[in-house]
Amino acid sequence: MNGNFYRMYTKHQFAVVKLQSDFLYPEDIESLHKEYNNDPDYTRIQYLIIIIDEKCKPKFSINYISQFSKIYNAEYQVNNHKSIVWVVSQPIITALTHLLVLELNDNSYYCSTLKKAFYLLDSTMDYNTFIELLDATQKVPN
Repeated sequence: MNGNFYRMYTKHQFAVVKLQSDFLYPEDIESLHKEYNNDPDYTRIQYLIIIIDEKCKPKFSINYISQFSKIYNAEYQVNNHKSIVWVVSQPIITALTHLLVLELNDNSYYCSTLKKAFYLLDSTMDYNTFIELLDATQKVPN
């Protein structure tokens, strides 16, 4: 088990994807992406935050970014996401995320703090609810 997961909060049209394994392998990223995109509640999500833990080390080359962007841009079902924010915390992941965001078809942004992520999501939920949902996500066993 790699420890990466997602949670959907359909009441708030919000989802959290957490990448927290020690190593980020292409097959793990692609598997989680496919699982998330095939979730029956996927079309009800308008705001997505993807948190990449500081301990994650990429186990792929820079060439993988273009390959993954093609996979990421392919729609398994209708995508109603208004905004997606990638939260990054280390230089190499920040650089790779920057390159990825440049190739994505959706409203993707990246930043290094949850406060900035909340601002970039531009959702109708208030900040306290946002933090409560992130805290609840951390408490759900994998």
